[in-house]
Amino acid sequence: MTTKSMAPVLHPAHLADLTLEITLRATPQQVWQALSEDIGRWWPGPFYCGGGRGPRRFELDARPGGRMWEDHGGGDGMLWGTVIHVQRDKVLEVAGAYGSPLLVLIKFELEAIANGTRLRFTEACIGRVDAATLRSKDKGWRFLFDGCLRAHLEGGAAPAWTDDC
Repeated sequence: MTTKSMAPVLHPAHLADLTLEITLRATPQQVWQALSEDIGRWWPGPFYCGGGRGPRRFELDARPGGRMWEDHGGGDGMLWGTVIHVQRDKVLEVAGAYGSPLLVLIKFELEAIANGTRLRFTEACIGRVDAATLRSKDKGWRFLFDGCLRAHLEGGAAPAWTDDC
């Protein structure tokens, strides 16, 4: 048997934060429900990171130690992260790594305001991140929360993902 050793490669790591604030016409309880129990109902197909086609679903078990993950059926899937902090209807934090060479901490903060809820979403990243990655993440998270989540909560038509989004 032959063993081939590859030379180690050193890549620079960066720290990055991305924050979005979105006002939704729904109560904090409704937003919480949409983010946790109903996330698979509005999470769009193009936002699954794991390979394969066919029936898939997105799950978020909003309790400490719960998982945020894609279920591809037959035991296949992809773990996005583990829930590390929960304050029901207020704060949800998930730590993990998904779809790229990054470690991430995502945080959802819900605040009741007049006529709705302010959702503050923060993603802190460490790893191989650059300006193009951050622009892509900003575009994707805005599409998900200001487009898909808003449509789910407010009864509008869900947007379609295109390269122009």
